Amino acid sequence: MFLAGGWIGFKNHDISVLEQNITSLDDRIRLVRAHEEVLLKAHQLGKIARQDQGKIIDWRNIAQKIGQISLTAPDVRALGRFQRRLMEMTGDELVAQLDEIAKLDLDKEMREQCKFRVLYMLADKDPELALERCSINLDNDDVLTGNLLACAFGKWTEKDRAAAIAWLDQSIAAGKFDSKSIDGKSQTRLCLERGMICLLLQSDPQAAFDRMKTLPEEQQEDQIRFLSFGPGGIIPESEAAYAKLARVVLPTDKAVKILALAAGRLVEQGSYERVNGFISRTGPSDDEKMAIISEVMECQIMTNGHVMNGIFNGDALEKARAWAATQSPGMVEQATGQALAQTLWRGSFGNVSARVLQYQESSGKDDVLVAFLKDVADQNNVTDLAKPLIDKIKDPALQQQIRDLPAFK
Repeated sequence: MFLAGGWIGFKNHDISVLEQNITSLDDRIRLVRAHEEVLLKAHQLGKIARQDQGKIIDWRNIAQKIGQISLTAPDVRALGRFQRRLMEMTGDELVAQLDEIAKLDLDKEMREQCKFRVLYMLADKDPELALERCSINLDNDDVLTGNLLACAFGKWTEKDRAAAIAWLDQSIAAGKFDSKSIDGKSQTRLCLERGMICLLLQSDPQAAFDRMKTLPEEQQEDQIRFLSFGPGGIIPESEAAYAKLARVVLPTDKAVKILALAAGRLVEQGSYERVNGFISRTGPSDDEKMAIISEVMECQIMTNGHVMNGIFNGDALEKARAWAATQSPGMVEQATGQALAQTLWRGSFGNVSARVLQYQESSGKDDVLVAFLKDVADQNNVTDLAKPLIDKIKDPALQQQIRDLPAFK
């Protein structure tokens, strides 16, 4: 800016001298135009200087402000300006910022936080470049970075699936995902695979099945489970394909549990309607439907009606039972018993078991109590408290069946 100002001053002086010696109108017009060109060039020089200055980020200062977020009130305006600068940068300029961060003498945590913010922006603007930039340390087991790269990989897959999958397979073959962790699992690879399978479920379910089968068998269950818990989850349009994937790849008992957990996640978001849609689109078997209803009821009780000090509020349970009756009236009591058994917490057994006995009395059936005791039998910390309830079972055959469970002997 100093050079631009000096240049303007020199030109203004030069023009003023000429003006004294020019008398013709044409010369004066040319003089005015020349003066305008000088101002325009000066403005352009100033704009370029401001742009260049705007691309310079004081990372030490930014790191300090990021560190203040967890300690004191952060400088929101400064962080906002910093964010806008990153948004205005191209992919190559963001990569240059990563190089600058690497040179700084910062502690590891601050360096990673600064790096993550740049990578987040790069993954959105140029996902392929973000993955290539991180290809030297894909064995990093940081889940946060893994999820970020999974988002980038998902964007790349949407744009050019063949190229994205080829890059992933080549990186795997080259050993870039070989993990140093004890279990040998690369969290980054798992995140990338999960993101790709989630997208394939929407566009090409068979390709998603084929890809899942290439993973080690011991990883498939976790992958399918976390598909519904990842960013965005499973969209309604791919729920049927998701259910089929679980049934094809996993043993029946594990598939039942996975589908129940997926439904529970939907109701935790506050929507029975979404659960209804999930049930309609996935066409669950009787066992799957029972597990889904029980899981949904449990989630509602734990979220809205159960307090850790043992005080039990049954309003949430009553609403959940009313919803369950719209899905399958014959499953309500059994699902209620299973759900209540899963809500037990320190000091709550008395209140929960009292609620179980109330439902047994009002229904005139043992279904809720039997289901409750079967589930409790797997919880060693409360089996002694539960034993006296066996005598409350009215059907002698059912009573003996529960008494013969190993946990109650």
